[in-house]
Amino acid sequence: MTTTNEIADKIAADHKLTKAQGKAIVEAVFASIIGAATSGAETSIPGFGKFKVSAT
Repeated sequence: MTTTNEIADKIAADHKLTKAQGKAIVEAVFASIIGAATSGAETSIPGFGKFKVSAT
């Protein structure tokens, strides 16, 4: 399993950023997905998935 911290560390290493900067990027991406989903929009990331809130 890959954690958000591991994703952040990989982004930081690949782009010569600090771990804090990598984590901020990951948090911003997820915040954007959550914001879109809660407003009723669907977020589609090719090769990864689609995110939307559905009624249960």
